[in-house]
Amino acid sequence: MFYATGDPTYNSSTPGDNSGWQYEGKFHSFLGVPIAPHYFITASHIGGAIGTPLDLHGDLYITIGFQDIPNTDLRVWEVQHSKPFPTYAPLSNGAAEIGALATVFGRGTQRGTEVLTATNQLRGWMWGSGDGVKRWGRNTVSTIFVDTLGDEYLRCHFDEIGVSNECHLSVGDSGGGMFLLQDGLWRLAGIHYSVDGPFRIIPSGPSFIGAVFDRDGLEAFNGTNWTTVPADPFDVKSSFYSSRIAASLPWLTLHVGPEVNTLATESFSAWRKLYFSPAQIADPNTSDPLADPEADGIGNLIEFALHLDPIFNERAVMPAGTGLRGLPLSSIESDRLTIEFVRRTVASGAGLTYVPEFSSDLINWTAVGTETSTSINPRWDRVKITDSATTLTEPIRFVRLRVALTP
Repeated sequence: MFYATGDPTYNSSTPGDNSGWQYEGKFHSFLGVPIAPHYFITASHIGGAIGTPLDLHGDLYITIGFQDIPNTDLRVWEVQHSKPFPTYAPLSNGAAEIGALATVFGRGTQRGTEVLTATNQLRGWMWGSGDGVKRWGRNTVSTIFVDTLGDEYLRCHFDEIGVSNECHLSVGDSGGGMFLLQDGLWRLAGIHYSVDGPFRIIPSGPSFIGAVFDRDGLEAFNGTNWTTVPADPFDVKSSFYSSRIAASLPWLTLHVGPEVNTLATESFSAWRKLYFSPAQIADPNTSDPLADPEADGIGNLIEFALHLDPIFNERAVMPAGTGLRGLPLSSIESDRLTIEFVRRTVASGAGLTYVPEFSSDLINWTAVGTETSTSINPRWDRVKITDSATTLTEPIRFVRLRVALTP
C-alpha cells in the first residue's frame, strides 16, 4: 500500500533496477525467494503443503519438504533436485542495514478507505480488497527490532514524508522479500512478517488494521489493552516488520549449505529464467541474445552484460566512477577518449567477452587502450579504458563496446 496513490496497478511490473523483482516467485497466495539450488525461503505463518510449487515467472518448482528456522517465522522449502533453481538471490550479511533504502515486494491488498480521526484528520488507509497482484515499493530500515523471544526483525516506518514509492504492508504481503543494496548488489535482507495494529478511532470506534502514517487521535492495542496514542506535534508512525535474514545465516549455512554465503554463478541461460517464462524463452523473438522485447534498442545480451533489466524499457548511461549498471559512458579526459562500463567477472560464469574498440573513421576499429578495473563484488567489475591516441593528434575519435557470448 502506497502513500502517494491508491491506483491498484501502480508498481505492478518490474522496477527495472534488478532490486529483487526477478527473484520473487509466487507460492500459493504469497511469495517466496530462491536462496540455493534446491531451496527457497518464505514466512512460516503463511503455511503451504508439500507438492505446492513455487511459480518463478511461469516455471514451476515442486516442493518436497520444509524446515522451520528455530525461534523465527522463517520457513525454508526444498524443491525437487531434478530441477534446481538456475540461479538464486544473494543474502544480506547484516552490514549497514539500519538507514538503508529497502525495496519490498508482496501480494497484499489494495488501498482501502481513509482512516479519519473524530476531527476529520487523515491518518492513513484501511486494508482494501485483496487481489493477489505482485507489487513493489520502497521504505527505509529504521531499526533492528528484537522481540521478547529474541527474534530479530527489520523495522520500517510508514512516513507521510518518506522516500519515493513509500509503502506499507498488508495481509497477503507475508513471505515477500525485503532487498537492500550492499556491495553493488541488491541482497535479500528480510522476509515480511507483521505490521503494527490493530487500531481504533477515538472514542472507541470499531477496530481495524491499516497503513497508518500518524497514530495521533487513535487507540492502539498492545496485546492486552487498548491505549490512547499520546498527542505529538510529529507523526506517530506505524511500522511493518520483516524477519531478519542475517540473524539466521549460521542456521542457513549449516542446514541449506555454503551456497547461501556465496554468489550463484549466472550464465545467460540462467539469467533469462529470472525474467522470462518458459513460453517466452521458447520464442527467439523474445529471449534470444539479439532480441529486444521491450523495444528500447538494447538486445538481451547487452542487457545481460551491463546489468540491465531486459523487460524494462531504459536507455540510462551509467554514472561515472560509481555506476553499477547502465550503458557505457564515454568522455574526454586529458585529451584522450575513455569508455567506462560494468563487466561480469570470469568467476561469475557469464561466459562473456568484452572488447572495447576505438576508431577514427568508423570503419577501422582497433582494441587499443589502457585498462583500469575496480572490483565491485565477485560478480561485477567497473572498467575504464583510456584510448592510446590523443585528440590532439587524432581530433576525430570514436569508441564502441563489443560483447560476445562464448558458444
